[in-house]
Amino acid sequence: MKLSYYIIRGRGGDGQKFQLAKLEDESGNNFKGQYDMARHFGSEAELKSYIASDVVKQDESSFELAAMVI
Repeated sequence: MKLSYYIIRGRGGDGQKFQLAKLEDESGNNFKGQYDMARHFGSEAELKSYIASDVVKQDESSFELAAMVI
């Protein structure tokens, strides 16, 4: 499964964190309401771990993440 994401940068006390603004799979499912938009992440690895455990509830190896081109 391929998941595309859009983030908002410049978050956190030092501006080095980001928030997940949009998440979508290749079928157009946008997971609206299924993830915490207020949560801050420090890396894509941290984001992927969160998505695996809290959103899609699958092992990290079962999907790939790609930044959205907007």
